[in-house]
Amino acid sequence: MKQTTNLGLTIITLIFVVIFTLQNTSEVSITLLFWNIKTSLALLIFSLFSIGVIIAIFVLTPIIIALKSTLKKDKKIISELQETSDVYSEKEVENY
Repeated sequence: MKQTTNLGLTIITLIFVVIFTLQNTSEVSITLLFWNIKTSLALLIFSLFSIGVIIAIFVLTPIIIALKSTLKKDKKIISELQETSDVYSEKEVENY
């Protein structure tokens, strides 16, 4: 079910990208310092979006790794506490 949903969303997104590209074929001029570049509007927007995604990946990857490490440590602590709790519960049962 999840794969079907993902496939459907991917197809819909690709359809929107194709429609967007076909509707935005006009040429734009970009001037940066001494450079003057002419490119299509769709290519410009797609390039800027891609650069933004790459920057986000580089920024978020260390954060995700740190969170996974913290989660692993916390799970270890939780399992140790559960084992300790089980030992104390068994001792209480033996005392009665």
